[in-house]
Amino acid sequence: MNLLTRLRLADDLTDAERALADVLLASPELCLTEGAKQLARRALVSPATVYRLCEKLGCSGLADLKVRLASSLEAYRHENAGIDVNFPVRVGQGGREVIDALSADLVQTLAATANVLDPAALDAAAALVRDAARVDVLATAGNVAFAQNFRFQMAEIGRVVSVPVDEYEQRLVVAAADAAHAVVLVSFGGRGFLARPAARSLAERGVPLVLVASAETTPLDEYATVKLALSPQEDHAEKVSPFATGLSLLFVLDTLFARVFVEDFDANLERRRALYRGVVATGGCSSRR
Repeated sequence: MNLLTRLRLADDLTDAERALADVLLASPELCLTEGAKQLARRALVSPATVYRLCEKLGCSGLADLKVRLASSLEAYRHENAGIDVNFPVRVGQGGREVIDALSADLVQTLAATANVLDPAALDAAAALVRDAARVDVLATAGNVAFAQNFRFQMAEIGRVVSVPVDEYEQRLVVAAADAAHAVVLVSFGGRGFLARPAARSLAERGVPLVLVASAETTPLDEYATVKLALSPQEDHAEKVSPFATGLSLLFVLDTLFARVFVEDFDANLERRRALYRGVVATGGCSSRR
């Protein structure tokens, strides 16, 4: 995760560490030039707090923190481009203005998602999906379409993924899953009526669970084998439409598919081409553009 994004979202900091984090977020460029005493003085904390925060962030010291801070700056600026993701369009806007507004909204959303998506978590999730005897994706409402797209992508490389939509069928999937399965559970904030009991049941029985949820803490985090984070910028209810959440979910599921694909790139590419040739041979889509 981007270091500055981690600082902004962190809910495991003490009051003193939060004060220091706020100083780092407010003026990261200035912090690059300061020592521990200067940082501590501006944040009204002790120099020891500086080193405790470094340790909590996985940095070996202040110098390491500064290196990571500097490398995070550009991506963090894209994440904070000043776009209101809840209300990117306004009354009276014409076609050109709506196009520009949505374009800016989605560019910021992609940056925010890339900043919270942990590469190590992506590697771990892809390994679970790749090695599982069966993969099931649990999603509800508008998220089902994105889950179905992931199912379609995996089918094109010869991998069967189920996306049950009916509530009873979802409960059957949860009840039948075992340690040889991998379940991908999509729930932005863990509010779905089935999400928490399903996650708890799967965790208790040792079923690998890939949680796709907000980068902020959710009630499902404790049950996840690995969590793939979504951009948390959009409000759950107070918004025009889930423009940002939808794109964030599509991006995460696309990266999961791509990470599985590249693990055996040549074979997967040939499998997809062969399947497409079979579709064409049965009178399906023509290969002509």
